Amino acid sequence: MKIGYFVSHYLYPDRVDQPGYAAEYAHGGTELAAYHLAQEMERRGHQVEVFTTAQDSRSVVELDRVNIHRYATQFRVASANFSWGLLRGPQKVGVDLAHAHYNMPYADYSALLYARKRGVPLVLTYHADAPDSGGSFLRNGLQSFYNRHLLPRVLEEADIIITTSQSYMEESPYLDSHREKIRVVPNGINLEEFQTTLPKSECRERLGLPQDRVIILFFGNLVPYKGPEVLLRAFEEVHEDYKEVLLLYAGRGPLRGELQNLSRELKVGEDVMFAGYVSDQEKALYYQAADIFCLPSVNRAEAFGIVNLEAMASALPIVASHLGGIPDIVREKENGLLFEPGKVEELTRALRFLVENPDERRRMGRAGHQMVEDYSWMKIAGETEKIYQELLEGGE
Repeated sequence: MKIGYFVSHYLYPDRVDQPGYAAEYAHGGTELAAYHLAQEMERRGHQVEVFTTAQDSRSVVELDRVNIHRYATQFRVASANFSWGLLRGPQKVGVDLAHAHYNMPYADYSALLYARKRGVPLVLTYHADAPDSGGSFLRNGLQSFYNRHLLPRVLEEADIIITTSQSYMEESPYLDSHREKIRVVPNGINLEEFQTTLPKSECRERLGLPQDRVIILFFGNLVPYKGPEVLLRAFEEVHEDYKEVLLLYAGRGPLRGELQNLSRELKVGEDVMFAGYVSDQEKALYYQAADIFCLPSVNRAEAFGIVNLEAMASALPIVASHLGGIPDIVREKENGLLFEPGKVEELTRALRFLVENPDERRRMGRAGHQMVEDYSWMKIAGETEKIYQELLEGGE
């Protein structure tokens, strides 16, 4: 099977560790999902062609087990790269099926044009709504136009729409009229990346973390929609009663300076650590070193939260926002606790409970570790492959 993946940004594996990478070429859960799914499909014997934008103004074709067609970027709006080549270039490459990954314009529309011209099935993974507020006037205006005029065409003409959770399907205002062709296939993780035999004490020693603290871990980009400030304000409240608690931010992003300043204003600066960018090789050490994981996202840009799966694979209890598809993964009092987005007092109560109850932390961590087996990329790719086969066999 020849599969074409259309995604606005696609991971540069050889550049991701560079200091300025995140500012020059944004990537998050959607891009990681497209990357891992493409890699897994190649392992299953399929030919994969990826169509995406380039980090710069040069069009290139790269080989990373799959063929990556990067089309030159002409301009950027907010964090999104735009390339006219992404609309025209894929037409020169033949595939049996077009699969678009959407959380920002406009690779999905390119996939639609390709499917129309080539007469092949179109699959759309709808990772998240893209709100038309919260950014610059230009960004909001362009997104509003896209949401009203172009996204509906893609949703209407897609043969199958994949959402990563039942909850998100039910909540998204854009998906309600398309439920008859929606399939739920979650994102996944490579479980082996989080299998370590190192004890917590050795992980902390390697990372320079104290042995005698209860560590609350935030892992992700330090951007507004992930709510790192909400967590910091809740931490201040918890820290008043429990001086042994330490907050660790692992990740890079534009809010780091503001968060550091706020931690000093709240007089908790000495107990808040910023690890910066963490490589894939060190990621498992940070999870293993922590006691509690927290994802305090504040809006629906957080549709799934792959980091929740990573925490589960590391047997950590989770505190997360009751938002988007997160409740499908984080189950109240089973493998974690949920709170209403932005509610500092609710987050404070949840964190206090887990700080006070180490036995509950261990119980929830064990439960999550058992649940995460259902989210391996091998299994997710198998479910996706069945959808492809169904569409292609139905067209014969």
